[in-house]
Amino acid sequence: KIVSNLKCFSLFSPDETIEYDSQIVPLLQQMSQLEKLTLSLDVINRTSFIDGTQLYNDILKNMSHLQSFIFDIVTACFQLKAELLPSCNDIRRTFIQSGYHMDCYIDYYNSEEGRCHIYSLPFNMEHMHAITNNFPGGLFMNVRRLFVTDSLHPFEHYFFARISLSFPLLISLEISNRHSQKKKFIHQPSELDQTSFIIIYPHLVELSFFLGNIDYVKQFLLDSNMRLPRLNKLHVNYDELKCITNNFTNAAAHAKCAKLKHITFDTTETKLVYSKNFFLYCSSLEKYGTRNIFLT
Repeated sequence: KIVSNLKCFSLFSPDETIEYDSQIVPLLQQMSQLEKLTLSLDVINRTSFIDGTQLYNDILKNMSHLQSFIFDIVTACFQLKAELLPSCNDIRRTFIQSGYHMDCYIDYYNSEEGRCHIYSLPFNMEHMHAITNNFPGGLFMNVRRLFVTDSLHPFEHYFFARISLSFPLLISLEISNRHSQKKKFIHQPSELDQTSFIIIYPHLVELSFFLGNIDYVKQFLLDSNMRLPRLNKLHVNYDELKCITNNFTNAAAHAKCAKLKHITFDTTETKLVYSKNFFLYCSSLEKYGTRNIFLT
């Protein structure tokens, strides 16, 4: 009875769920008086993508008082029918009749497996579910934390340029991609390259490479065209950081590393033996000692 009288309901699930059809849909079907609904879900093990038609037929058509529907929904399917694989335009068309502004992108891993990400526009949440290379871009002024991942293709230079423009107020970025970049752009401070452009993350405070190829560590820390004026927290593999900085002597990365106040090292060692150059190179850490250095 309490559920049926609700006017506003939000459901945020950062973790994957298999309970969408069995638990979430039946719960929402009881909320016929809703005026505002917000859903942030990462749904797995379905045989079809969640789209506008499914949302309307199973949930929205019973909410005659609904005035606002905000959503960020990922569907991962593992038994798709090869002859019925929808395109992004197919997914978009399912929302046209209902009048909801949205966008989407799809990753197909093979003829039976795929991932579809749909989200309402304008997007007013601070967190967005993981995005891939197929993310179409746009402007997301409210997003503060972002996880980027792709199991099929590497993230090239232009991908991070697009992310910086799409999420101008981003404060935390986590990169998960084991693929090496095909096109590497590492500009030294003395180089004048008119063919490339500067990438700026003006508000980025925290950066994580734990699940990323070393190429991404190089691009963010060595490339002088990658500007990170507020970066002070880094999650990285110690050996990779030591390697790309040439045992903490590389001048290009020094300016960024010197500002770091927190570092978390991904290592199998229970106790690291730091290079003698480490604390000189990461000079802001020197005042904290090992108190702000963590091992995972």
